[in-house]
Amino acid sequence: MLLNYLKIAWRNLLKYRLFSLINILGLSLAIPSALMSLIQIVNYYEYDNFHKDSEQIVRVITDEKQKDGQIINWASSPFLLSEQIKENLAGIDQSTTIVRDRGWLLSNGFKTKNANAIYTDASFFRIFNFPLEKGTYAIEPNTMVLTHETAQWFFKDTNPVGNVLEHPKYGGFKIVGVLKPFNEMKTQFRTDVFISTDGYKDSTANDWTAFNAHTFLKITKGKTTDELNKQLSETSKEVNKLLGTKAEKNLQFKAQNLAEISPAKEILENDPYIQDIRSIYINFAFQLIMIALAALNYINLTLARSMNRSREVGVRKVMGATKPQLVFQFLTESVLVSYLALGFGLLILWFIKENMHVSWLTWDIDHLGYLVLLFFAFNLILGLVAGASPSLILSSYQPVKVLKGAVSPLGFRKIGFRKSLIVVQFTIALIYIFFMGQAFHQVSYMANDNENYQRENILNISLAGTKSKLLATDISSVKEVQKIGYTSLSFGNKPTYSSIKSAKTDAPRPAFYYATDHNFIENMGLKFVAGKNLIESNSEHPSPMVVVNQKTIENLRIGSAQDAIGKLIIVNDTLSATIVGVVENFCHYNYESKIEPLVFQYQPALFKVMCLKTSAVGDRKALKATIETLWKKQNPYKEMNASWLDTDLYEVYYPFEDMKFMSMEGLAIFVIAILGLIGILTYSLEKRTKEIGIRKVLGANVSEVIRLMSRDFIKLLTIATVIAVPAGIAVAVFMNSFMVFNNGIGYLAMGILLLIVIGFALSAVGFFSLKVAQTNPAKTLKTE
Repeated sequence: MLLNYLKIAWRNLLKYRLFSLINILGLSLAIPSALMSLIQIVNYYEYDNFHKDSEQIVRVITDEKQKDGQIINWASSPFLLSEQIKENLAGIDQSTTIVRDRGWLLSNGFKTKNANAIYTDASFFRIFNFPLEKGTYAIEPNTMVLTHETAQWFFKDTNPVGNVLEHPKYGGFKIVGVLKPFNEMKTQFRTDVFISTDGYKDSTANDWTAFNAHTFLKITKGKTTDELNKQLSETSKEVNKLLGTKAEKNLQFKAQNLAEISPAKEILENDPYIQDIRSIYINFAFQLIMIALAALNYINLTLARSMNRSREVGVRKVMGATKPQLVFQFLTESVLVSYLALGFGLLILWFIKENMHVSWLTWDIDHLGYLVLLFFAFNLILGLVAGASPSLILSSYQPVKVLKGAVSPLGFRKIGFRKSLIVVQFTIALIYIFFMGQAFHQVSYMANDNENYQRENILNISLAGTKSKLLATDISSVKEVQKIGYTSLSFGNKPTYSSIKSAKTDAPRPAFYYATDHNFIENMGLKFVAGKNLIESNSEHPSPMVVVNQKTIENLRIGSAQDAIGKLIIVNDTLSATIVGVVENFCHYNYESKIEPLVFQYQPALFKVMCLKTSAVGDRKALKATIETLWKKQNPYKEMNASWLDTDLYEVYYPFEDMKFMSMEGLAIFVIAILGLIGILTYSLEKRTKEIGIRKVLGANVSEVIRLMSRDFIKLLTIATVIAVPAGIAVAVFMNSFMVFNNGIGYLAMGILLLIVIGFALSAVGFFSLKVAQTNPAKTLKTE
């Protein structure tokens, strides 16, 4: 039975080759993006599922309740918590604490690398399965384990075990082991090196209110997270007692299963490399819009051929076919089209994989069989959804009316379901293209923005423990270098949090902290609304003066910017600092993030980046090479790590490969919409060929025929445009609501895209109308 349905479906596809081609091509253009989203969804669910007894592994997260009632949800916990749990909680097989540290500068004397590090202990490797390639795990002070990739970078094929890597501040670390290839693993523990926590030195290690560690537990078999949460509730009470009644915050610890970490069901602070589930499914929903447009093509073209198919339905019903059988027949056709499109879609997917780098996508899948089933199930649903409406409409025709010719096609002569579908299709296509235009407008602004701070002609050099004063003296002799400044972190990266308050009795408030000097603030071109810059200084000692932004003044409620000058604030509960200047609020690292308080202080011990303001030079490479020569004079065995700020930020906000893929998606939507229009045009004009012949015999000229044939289509395009323009603007406003710093609505980009789409659509209408209008009436009427 099914084979017969397939044979009939295949014959119908061959009979109407043009419409079949349009349907298959439209779906095949839309399918790859949806499949890529499915791959990424599967990927996120595969994070850290390769560890033995993973169902027994939990992470302890923290809810921090502030004095003002605000609750901050942390993925991390205090460093001390693991020991407290180990000593007081039953049913815990293993407990471990990790601390992530970025920008760990390591050198083997020949090569220097800014590495990501994780401090951990022996229990970590008992809980998590990261197999060794060589050596042992790091458990003694000043020992480390390298990932396979880091070992290759430093030592190539030489066995690194027993060698030492030097850190400019903490000294030498002996390599005791190398992990098997690490970058292939889907894990939240992305790092270059693992370091023993016995060597962890940080002022927050004994602070119950610092959440810079992540605590993981392996619970005994049979123990549930509900039972563990009851125990953690008691631990929370004990810790809150330790903090005392005068504490500014209240802590609540909770257990989170390893499987629940990725994708994240809620957004937590300090949760690196974890994607939240909402953004994943929002991305998938956008891909479904493309699928919907292609499905609308199928519905439109199938209903356009309703007159031809109605005779088939009438004959088959007279021969005894039931409505369910006819529905099944039409659904078989739509599913067959869907699977043929899947074949071409997989070819496009392969091309993307081989020729494009999409940063948000990981191609490797652990459970390939599951993914294949998911692809086939998705395509089956797609075929059924696309075919549902036509199959129900076509199978409902009554044979008596059909065979008498009393059933007319669902054409343009009356406003009906199919006209609405055409309007809906073009409206969705235009809105999606407006969305793309606004996205490019905002991305271009972020990539080239020079309003928030000065990013042009800024060369940042990682100090890497070098003698910065001697280096600065040498560099200052280069005529292109105008000013040399220092900072703990260049703009464009998320800085560390500190706490601020206006009096000792006030509740501390979070603020971003930058250690900078006078010249760095000038290099960045920050705009002062009150007061002055930090004083110029070459001292090795920190200054008790700070520059803050307007948000700091607002949060601390100390009056206007002018009133704040000379006021004292307390930074990190220890430093009593005087506000000497207030700068405008500006975007220093993330255009989506809300404006937060900023504190700039002269603290040379924390300087990590030398910031050079240069004149506009034509040959940046030559200037960089000149400076590198001076670097080698002071650091003969270390590579200089330097980059231009505007180039770095452009690459961050305008990744070429991602933008190329985004452009491909926009082009695919455009092609799908035009294909649908061409299909409808072809069929409608074909049905009116004899009418056009008669009109020409009666004296109608070509221009009159073109106007007559295109009138209905132009009306529908106009309706779609009238609906889409305000809807597109509303989408742009909605998108901007997520961007604290934005460049407004990209009316120009949206207008250009609208003209391109409408121009192509009108050209298609004009071309096919002209083709029919120029047909010799003798050919169209010779059988009459």
